[in-house]
This record gives sequence, structure tokens and C-alpha cells, in this order.
Amino acid sequence: MKKMIVLIGIIMSVATFASAGEIVRTPMLDYTPLPGMDYVFDVKTTKFDKVTLDCQSFITGIDFYNSNELQGHVPLDMFSCEDLVTFLDDSKTNNEPVCIGLDAEEHQLFMSHDSVEECK
Repeated sequence: MKKMIVLIGIIMSVATFASAGEIVRTPMLDYTPLPGMDYVFDVKTTKFDKVTLDCQSFITGIDFYNSNELQGHVPLDMFSCEDLVTFLDDSKTNNEPVCIGLDAEEHQLFMSHDSVEECK
């Protein structure tokens, strides 16, 4: 619960300072670890061909691809990465929707429990 509160605080503070960059919002469809990797995850969405959450490499972050071209990268420190994994795990366990927002220009990530209809 404490991690969830920290994650929400981070998201709220980032959202407060968000610039006028375009934010692409997409529902998360699924979230699974990559085979052979402990902390690298494949995140399925409706608007990106591939989303990879990497909390294992030296440089951690989340990458968004379309047509094998990087559309956005959001660097995450190890604590933010761990909080994000906890948020996604808890959401999947509790069958809660997850809405991912990306401001590629500002390299910012936004997460919420908005429904698929609200996540547009």
C-alpha cells in the first residue's frame, strides 16, 4: 500500500509539471515478464506495437515502439521502476484497468485506473 501511495504521489507531481506536449493515452491489455528475464516485461497496449518495461538493465525505463521505430522512452530510476511493477502487478491481480499516458516530448509517463472508455 505504501508503494502505491508513493507511485501515485510521483505520478501526481509529474502531472503537475507536465508541459503542453501531446499525451498519448492507451489502455494496457496485458503485462507479462519476458522469458528468461526477471524484471523485463512486455506490456500489450492498443496504440503501440510493442512496449517494454525494463527494470533489469543498467539503464532502466519503458520504451514504446510502432513499426519497430522507437516512439518514446521514459527513463525510470530503480525505485520508480519497482513502484511501477508493483502498480501493474496489483492492477492485474485485482483485475483493475490500467491507462498508460506517454508524453514522448517530455519523456514523462502517466498511469491511472481509468477505464478503457476513459483512456482515450
